[in-house]
Amino acid sequence: MKLLHNATIALMGLALTFSSASFADADTLTKNLKNNYPNLSAKVVGKSPVDDIYEVQVAGNLVYTDEDARYFFVGNLVDFKTKTNLTEQRQQELNQINISQLPLENAVKNVKGKGERKLYVFSDPDCPYCQRLEQELTTVDNVTIYTFIMPLKALHPNAETIAKKVWCSKNRYEAWEDYMLHKQAPSAVDNCKNPIAQNIDLAATLNITGTPTLFLNNGQRISGSRTAQELEMLLDTVK
Repeated sequence: MKLLHNATIALMGLALTFSSASFADADTLTKNLKNNYPNLSAKVVGKSPVDDIYEVQVAGNLVYTDEDARYFFVGNLVDFKTKTNLTEQRQQELNQINISQLPLENAVKNVKGKGERKLYVFSDPDCPYCQRLEQELTTVDNVTIYTFIMPLKALHPNAETIAKKVWCSKNRYEAWEDYMLHKQAPSAVDNCKNPIAQNIDLAATLNITGTPTLFLNNGQRISGSRTAQELEMLLDTVK
């Protein structure tokens, strides 16, 4: 009995040892990420549903790795039982923002109809996808649109000048729409006090790396242009 008792204790101790070792350590992973990839902007954001595998955000994308940070799983983690794309679901949660913290005074505002629904857009005047979005928005009604103009200067060298001229115009939205829909450049000066640099900084803090990037009133992020029909459906999902 004594031998059995001792063997049981030994087995329990061994099980506990393996159990403790099986849990990946987020702090260890963070250190390994910094040591292994000092120039990589990576952040541990949580545990995945898979044992010992952690969620890591890299350049706004969600990837998976263990505490050694050597091998990475890149792609969608799917729950086949529920047919749920867990990566997409989690990415939406991580990319959600607090709308109340947006400096709306730095955005070009346009109220269409009653303006009951809200849409927040980060847009570059010379981005063709942004221009396509503006075309789609012409048929969307009952919405208040806040456009944060953020020129991607590396891609579009003239966009910053256009952005400033739009802001310096007497009717900002009209100047914005004329340029985006008709390529009619604003005639205003470009040296008035403007928030363009602040918008670029804000976009960086929100991990916005491309345009257009949209946010619904609940903080949900939408990357890329959408059709008018898609926008209507998205706006209607937010009460």
